[in-house]
Amino acid sequence: MRARLFNMSRLRELFTLSGSVGRSQYLAAGLGLALLKYTVDAGSCLLLTGTFWDPVTYLDPTFGTRMQGVGHLPTAYLVFLILWALPFLWIGVAMSARRARDAGLSQWLSLAFLLPYISLATIALLVVRAPRGPRAAVHGPQEFTFRTAMFGLAFTVLAGTGLIALLTEGLHYYGTALFVGIPFMLGAVTGFLFNAPKQQSAWATVGTTTLALLLGFLAMLTFALEGYVCLTMAFPIMLVAAVPGSLMGRVLADMAVAPDRTLGLVLLGLPLGAMAQQHWAHTDQREVVTSIEIDAAPEEVWENVIAFSELPIPTDWLFRTGIAYPLRARIEGQGVGAVRYCEFSTGAFVEPITRWDAPQRLSFDVLDQPDPMQEWSFYAHVNAPHLEESFRSVRGEFRLIALPSGGTRLEGSTWYEVEMGPAAYWKLWGDAIVHRIHKRVLRHIRDVSETSDPTL
Repeated sequence: MRARLFNMSRLRELFTLSGSVGRSQYLAAGLGLALLKYTVDAGSCLLLTGTFWDPVTYLDPTFGTRMQGVGHLPTAYLVFLILWALPFLWIGVAMSARRARDAGLSQWLSLAFLLPYISLATIALLVVRAPRGPRAAVHGPQEFTFRTAMFGLAFTVLAGTGLIALLTEGLHYYGTALFVGIPFMLGAVTGFLFNAPKQQSAWATVGTTTLALLLGFLAMLTFALEGYVCLTMAFPIMLVAAVPGSLMGRVLADMAVAPDRTLGLVLLGLPLGAMAQQHWAHTDQREVVTSIEIDAAPEEVWENVIAFSELPIPTDWLFRTGIAYPLRARIEGQGVGAVRYCEFSTGAFVEPITRWDAPQRLSFDVLDQPDPMQEWSFYAHVNAPHLEESFRSVRGEFRLIALPSGGTRLEGSTWYEVEMGPAAYWKLWGDAIVHRIHKRVLRHIRDVSETSDPTL
C-alpha cells in the first residue's frame, strides 16, 4: 500500500508546478518519458500499418518524416496521437518550469518547450545549468490591481493577434507553434493577470481565457486575417492549448512569478522556431478512401467515372459553409495523357490521366486546383495564405471491382498534403471534408449508372 501511494506521489510530481527539480532528475524523467512515448507511438504504428518508426526518424521535430511511407492511418489513430501527446506536453512544460526555478531562471522560460527547435536549446540549457536557488520575485502581487489586470488582458489579446498576423501573413506559417504554442502562452499570461490581484477559481480562470481567445478571434475577423469557418476549425485545438496555459498562469500568480523579460525573449524566439520548422519541414501525403456499391456493370459505371453530368444542389450542411464542392466533370481525350477537368464551386481541378485501365482503374495527378473554400467574413474576400498553400490534392484514383451479383464496387481515393500543425489534428478535418466530397461524387455516379435517364 505504501509503495502504491509512493508511486502515485511520484507520478503527481510530474504534473505539478510547485517545488523544483534537479538536473539529473530532469534529464532522467525526460529520457524515460520520451522512451515511453516512442515505444507506444512506434509500436501502435507498426501494429496498425506495418511501418516502423526508427528512433532517428522519430526524433524529427517536424513530424512529417516519420509519416512518409505510411499509407492510410485510421482516423481513430489520429485522435489517439493527439490525446496521447497532451499529457506529455504538460509534463514537459511543468518539469521545465521546476528545473528553471532550481537553476535560478524565470519559470516563464518553460514556455519555450512548446516552440519547434527552440525547445531543444531550452532543454539543453536546463540540463547543463547548475542549481542556483529560486529567483526573487520581480513584482509583487500587490502591484497588480483590477485595472492593470484588465489593461494587461486587453494588451494580451492585441499582442496575440499581432503575433498570429506576423506568422500567417508575414511568414505564411501555420504550424504547431501557431495553434498550440501561442494559445498556451497567451493562456498563461491571461491566467496570471486574472489571478494576480486576487486568487480566482480555476473555472473562472478558464472562462476568462476562453473569452480572451474569442475576442482574439473577433480581432482576426475585424482585420480580415481569417474567416468564420477556419476559425471555427481552429478553435478546438487552440482552446485545448489555452486552458492548461491559463491554469499554469494561475499557479504562477499564486507563486508571485510575474511575467518578465524572459517571456519577451520566448515570444521573440517564436518566429525563429517557426522559420526553422518551415525550412526543415517534410510534408507527407495522406490517402482517403471512400467506397460505394452500384447495381450496374463496371462497363456502365466506367462511362460515368471518366466524366459525369451536373450534380444536384448540395444538401450537406458542410458545403453550405463555403467548403468547395464538385459540380461536374468532363474529359478531353482518351487513355493516358487525356486531361480530366473536375469543376468545383470555386474553380476546376486539372487532372492529367496517368493510368487508364478500362473498366477497372482510372488514375490521375492534380496539376492545378482552385481554393479549397470561400471564406465567410465581414469582407468580400479574405486573403488568408493557407487557402492557397496549406491544403493540396496531389493525385486521385477510381477503382471499379466487379461483384458476383453483377454490380460494381466503386472506390475513390484522394491523396492530399496538409501543411498545418499539429498534422494529426488538421488531417481529421481534411479526412472529413474529402470523405464528404467523395460521397457526393460516388452517390451521383451510382444514381446515374442505375437509371436509364442520364440527366439524373
